[in-house]
Amino acid sequence: MHLSRVIIFSPNPRALADFYCRAFAMQVISSEGTFTDIGAADSPTSRIAFHKGKSAPGTSIKLCFHACDVAAERERLIGLGVQMGKLHGSAETLCFCDGKDAEGNVFQISNRT
Repeated sequence: MHLSRVIIFSPNPRALADFYCRAFAMQVISSEGTFTDIGAADSPTSRIAFHKGKSAPGTSIKLCFHACDVAAERERLIGLGVQMGKLHGSAETLCFCDGKDAEGNVFQISNRT
């Protein structure tokens, strides 16, 4: 068994899906009614699904994205207007940084494999 997707409920699921597609080079895999499924083109088993529903911004769900160069990826995201926190750790060991998506949900970029 493996994780096939993470579902995030949102008042505006398409806007949130568009944010992740733009920020992390993902694409819409399917969109049906109020359900939008996105993923990386080269990884068909890693999916994030957005479904219309109530949500409370915060840290109940944290998506973590791998980046070899966390500092460079952080700068790229800041350039896109994404709210990013401070870098923690070092590139030689564990390095990570939290950010917030378009609705205030926390995500993380990390070099942890």
